[in-house]
Amino acid sequence: MNMMSYLKLTLLSLLIVVALSGCNKRGGLQIGDTAPNVTLTDINGNPVTLPKNIKGKVALLRFWSIDCGFCDKQILLSLELLYQKYKDRGFIPVAINESRLDKTDPRLKPFENLTYPMLIDEYGLIAKQFSVIGLPTTFIIDGQGIVRDKITGDAGIDEFEKRFTTILNKGVFYENGH
Repeated sequence: MNMMSYLKLTLLSLLIVVALSGCNKRGGLQIGDTAPNVTLTDINGNPVTLPKNIKGKVALLRFWSIDCGFCDKQILLSLELLYQKYKDRGFIPVAINESRLDKTDPRLKPFENLTYPMLIDEYGLIAKQFSVIGLPTTFIIDGQGIVRDKITGDAGIDEFEKRFTTILNKGVFYENGH
């Protein structure tokens, strides 16, 4: 075998080893991982540290953007209804807008009466820590700060309710409003 063939074979072998070595590695934040500690500001400029400020609660973190055409903005209003229904049992939704947001933007008018946190991730840095690759993405985090569920894309509000109540009720599935 000449030197050039040997070099090509060695390079090809090296590429195969590198490619295969990544196959068994998990990429990014996974279900069962501890949520990263992050600090964001809410729409009024107040700092909020997650998961510290929601410790002991089942949290539904919704990454979205006011500019996202795929993000169902009505979900944010529906989450307010679920928050009022379940907050005494330890549930809290958190909306995380992954873009620059001006609180005087008229598109925010429908959300001005939300009582749960609406946070700003102006440069998408927190979304990267959560391994968000598309919007919307939703995480459900238990009271110990462990990621228990991840939904990429939209699911209906009933599906969100089913998923977080399963965690809230420690494995008992939500059925027919119970």
